Amino acid sequence: MKISEFSRKYNVSKDTIRYYMDLNLITPCKQGGHYFFDNKCESQLKEILKLKEMNFTLQEIKKIFNYRRLGKLTAYQQNNYYKSIYKRKIKEINKEIKRLKRAEEMLRDEVFILKKKDFSKKSIGIDLATLSLFSCPDCNSELLLSAEKVEENQIIEGILQCVCGQSLMIKDGVLYSDTCYKHIKDQVAEDHIESYIKNTDPDFIDKSYQTLDWMERQIEFENLSGKVVLEPGSGYGHFLRQIYRELPDDTIYICVDNNPLVNLYLKQYLEMAGERSKVIFITADLPKLPLKENIIDVFIDFTGTSCFSFENKGFLPELLNCYLNAEAMLLATFIIYRKFGPNNIVGQPFRQNFIYNNVKNGLLKLNFKIEKEVKTETQTIKKNPGKYESFAQPGDKIYAYQVMAKRWS
Repeated sequence: MKISEFSRKYNVSKDTIRYYMDLNLITPCKQGGHYFFDNKCESQLKEILKLKEMNFTLQEIKKIFNYRRLGKLTAYQQNNYYKSIYKRKIKEINKEIKRLKRAEEMLRDEVFILKKKDFSKKSIGIDLATLSLFSCPDCNSELLLSAEKVEENQIIEGILQCVCGQSLMIKDGVLYSDTCYKHIKDQVAEDHIESYIKNTDPDFIDKSYQTLDWMERQIEFENLSGKVVLEPGSGYGHFLRQIYRELPDDTIYICVDNNPLVNLYLKQYLEMAGERSKVIFITADLPKLPLKENIIDVFIDFTGTSCFSFENKGFLPELLNCYLNAEAMLLATFIIYRKFGPNNIVGQPFRQNFIYNNVKNGLLKLNFKIEKEVKTETQTIKKNPGKYESFAQPGDKIYAYQVMAKRWS
């Protein structure tokens, strides 16, 4: 029979059969450029499948076949030989069973320990002590609080109102601009991290983690005590989650994203961390924020500017400069294109903020003195790394520009 019929009869793929042929485990006859599989081939495949079921590897099966082919064993010798290898395999399997049982016991112990840990939810809202940071995004006037629900000095439900008529809703501890509140949904996002790992190329994830790790290593956490930190485009919190447990109790960390679902996801994730830092979640369209000017001490930008620049011409640090104080520190990672490929998603009018010289000069114009900068290795994209990384298309050449900068009054 031909390979297609042979494959169907034994429910084994043609590629697998060809692989067995490459290993010389199956030895069909070749006639006129085609292989034909006879009774001998059927016997060979049946024995392969039987031995595989008994946990023999293909290399072990190859040794068995070679021994039998070259040795031309008598029935008595064959009986003893198979008895010997089967007994040896039983010992291996028993050893593996013991190892797996030990692994199972250890896993059960770990599950028991984890079950005993207290992960009671600690609600995150707008801390009453942080109200002085806010002002009307339209006229910069003070805002008046009308609180509906307060828990442990955290505003969970309420409204911040201005005399000009502007009002900002606080719902589930998140502050919303009027436009973003209209798009709020009641459901929570999927488990993004699990989905991200499942749908993203592992090598790309490794390189992303290296950029996160570099940023984390630049932070002296004791110097964040009493500071106000702003992270625009915080998204799913890839960076914040790296440092959340290290933040001093009196650090105020402001997360800004225009996606209500994403902010809720990150907030609920942090609420289950078992600790509470002063994190403020603002759902608003950048760059207009309900914050007073000159209050930000530390500007964290993990590709927030780059994400903003996909659809906006302005340089985000410049647009948010009014909120930064005269001695602000900046810690950032920017996506840089060394080459825009033919399938690149960045429109021509928006490409200026993905060019290294433009980004660096933009920071220097804001009086930042660059203390550290790193360019990661350029990646030539051969295939898109996953649905969450659409900015990297075949033909693009990209790298990350990482920078720590400070300015002085």
